[in-house]
Amino acid sequence: MITLNKAVSVRASIPGTFVTIFGYTSPSSRVELSSPKAFAVTYSDQSGYFLFDQVLLPKNPQELCLLSFDDANRSNNPVCFPEPPNNSKTDIGPILLSPTISLDLQNNFASGQSIPNSRIKIFFHQQTNHKISLIKTAHARSLPILEIDTDSKGNYSINLAENSQSAYRLFSTATFLENDSPKSNTLFYGQIHFQWFWLVLFLAFLIGFLIIFIRRHHSRHRHFLPAVIYNKDIAIYV
Repeated sequence: MITLNKAVSVRASIPGTFVTIFGYTSPSSRVELSSPKAFAVTYSDQSGYFLFDQVLLPKNPQELCLLSFDDANRSNNPVCFPEPPNNSKTDIGPILLSPTISLDLQNNFASGQSIPNSRIKIFFHQQTNHKISLIKTAHARSLPILEIDTDSKGNYSINLAENSQSAYRLFSTATFLENDSPKSNTLFYGQIHFQWFWLVLFLAFLIGFLIIFIRRHHSRHRHFLPAVIYNKDIAIYV
């Protein structure tokens, strides 16, 4: 009798969600892709180009966000977008990440990094509200936009007005491939007018705190055990 052994092979494929994301930021930047359920890291090349190639995402990864850090460890404004369809392969890009921006310690100039040889627009808004109120409303007057170009390494900088008597908000955007990036982080500089109202409010809070502390301190002493008076070798309680 001849017995035949039949080999049985079982193949199964697990559906997954793959996403490829590419775009531009400052050169040699760390770019992070994150969501509540996923995290990946890549680095941009000397042209600022970055790529997340076929990243496997878990089921329902939720909103995805991109955040980059330039070589001075300055972060940009994150860019977020909805989760891709489940069990699919999705290409997203090109995405232009916002420039980074920072002020020097003396507030004499602002600098940052973005895509090399791109157009940078600096937006200024002068603060005009100095009224005292419990709920402060923000009023700002837009000033002319300043335009400069990044160098071959993505650097840019501008000089700021010295001894400014006003407070300003400023941020930047980059223009590349005839498209504008999102805005950078917003910075504040200039003369910040101090409001006496907030000093009075702080002092009132501090005085109230001290009064409560002193009252609690005295109440603790009232519940202490009777003092002990030592007279030579005899302890007498009074």
